[in-house]
Amino acid sequence: MARTDDIRRILETYRTIAIVGLSRDPSKDSFRVAEYLQSKGYRIVPVNPLAEEILGQKCYRSLLDMPENLQATIEAVDVFRPSQDVPAIVDEAIRLREKFGNLQAIWMQLGIMNKEAEKKATNAGLTVVMDKCMMIEHKRMSTEPDPELEKLRRKKMEAMSRGQDTQGTAPNAPITVEDSNFDQLVNQYHLMIIDCWAPWCGPCLMVAPIVDELARSYAGKVVFGKLNVDENPQTAGRFGIMSIPTLLVMKEGKEVDRMREAAPRQVIEAKIRDHIG
Repeated sequence: MARTDDIRRILETYRTIAIVGLSRDPSKDSFRVAEYLQSKGYRIVPVNPLAEEILGQKCYRSLLDMPENLQATIEAVDVFRPSQDVPAIVDEAIRLREKFGNLQAIWMQLGIMNKEAEKKATNAGLTVVMDKCMMIEHKRMSTEPDPELEKLRRKKMEAMSRGQDTQGTAPNAPITVEDSNFDQLVNQYHLMIIDCWAPWCGPCLMVAPIVDELARSYAGKVVFGKLNVDENPQTAGRFGIMSIPTLLVMKEGKEVDRMREAAPRQVIEAKIRDHIG
């Protein structure tokens, strides 16, 4: 498994990344990750046999389908395909490395792991990262200030302060959930709805005011929490959060249900009533 310094080296050194399984659908994680990386100055080479062009870049059917002058520039391969498909992708990556010597890393996104492929790639001299999001790791290691994120953090802290008084009564606003306090909180409260979000996610910002309203309406019956997946990748990975917003329904410390993608208040509220009983 890649170490932190390996991840930092990949993100700081390798600038041309082939993304295998890059979707042309802007709501998909692969598109959002590619768009983010492109905005940070990386050169993205899409690999998708069903698309002609994504993010202004020509698509290719496979790594070996690219013209040789482009193959020679690929430094890392980011994989958004099922785990069982990874060995074939690694085989192609190894051929590029053997032919041109420039390809240095295989990166498997959140939820994607294949030990056989990892061993083969490592033996070929490639650095391997599994079950991690390239965008999340880049944001974690970035030293660039993010004013919008800081503003959101302040708002969440203010909401938390308003929602939980000094007597420890039930919160009437979403509370901040992190990797460090997740287990403590879900075991502390009988029924908890956790909004898994990120500040760059438009649908998440649409759901946020609905969650705020529901936290007030159901105070004393349900506790609502907010988990920033960018800042808390351990919990996001543990629960396989592959798209956001996702609302986790936790009862007695265990997940009993989840709601994926943005939904109107009445849909979310109906789900909550099912679990209040």
